[in-house]
Amino acid sequence: MSCRKYNPYVFIKTLFSSNGAISCLKLVTTLSVLLMFGKSSVANEESAKLACLIKPEMYVELSSSIDAIVDKMLVKTGDYVVKGQPLVQLEASVERARVDLAKIQAKSNSEIESRKVQLLYAKRNKKHINQLYEKKLISEFENYTAGTEVALAEIELAKAIENRQLANLNLDVAETQLSLRSILSPINGLVVERYAMVGETVSERSIMKLAQIDTLRVELIAPTEYFGLIKKGMDVEVYTEKPINQIFKAKVSMVDQLIDPASGSFTVHMTVPNPDDQLVSGVNCLVSFEFNTPLPSDQNLGGSLGYYQPSGGKR
Repeated sequence: MSCRKYNPYVFIKTLFSSNGAISCLKLVTTLSVLLMFGKSSVANEESAKLACLIKPEMYVELSSSIDAIVDKMLVKTGDYVVKGQPLVQLEASVERARVDLAKIQAKSNSEIESRKVQLLYAKRNKKHINQLYEKKLISEFENYTAGTEVALAEIELAKAIENRQLANLNLDVAETQLSLRSILSPINGLVVERYAMVGETVSERSIMKLAQIDTLRVELIAPTEYFGLIKKGMDVEVYTEKPINQIFKAKVSMVDQLIDPASGSFTVHMTVPNPDDQLVSGVNCLVSFEFNTPLPSDQNLGGSLGYYQPSGGKR
């Protein structure tokens, strides 16, 4: 007997039959569960899925640590850049001249060679004076003077070597100051927007905006009932919409530990490697989890819990 449509009197009569009793009692039990929880447990056996959005891993707004004028813009909006690539060249004529001067001073070896010759002469003269002093042909003062000249020549040679080291350090400083005039890309990414043009100053302003796309971030807002089910390091599947329309593997990188009481939700971030630029940021997606769809939070405890209200509110 079918229990879809039945007369109450026929149902009571059929209830005592063997086949009808079993089938109808199953239906009554199912209806009782539906009345208690509001939803069928069969619906919750499906894999949990939540809507999401794919974004770049990070945005970077480039600026300069020095006040200068833009000399060259080496990239334009939409260009793909790699880490360390020059993007902007600031005016640097004075810095280049300082580097050239520092290179000449660092390579100069004439002072050291001159001090070496002076030291060699002082040592030879000292040796000759010692011989004369041993023969009692000169005074002790002259012998002492010759020894002092050797010591002074050694000091002058050491000073020349130190000056050479200082010249190398000055070259490093000049090259560092020159490098500040070139703005390099800190990431592999895409030029999203340029804020400055050639001839404009970059004092206290951003020059351009980059987006890292070799790794993408998937963001979603999960209801409270998902809290504790989604865990950091969990592997998930991401279904993207057109124009990609593919399935990608992702890993949960962050689970917000604070639930927003107003919306009853929390934030989840996932990371998707994108070395071949197969994924496009800014598209909607759907995340599929390995666990089944949980019951709404107001049904987890059979609706026995009330809601907190401030003092003076009605319960």
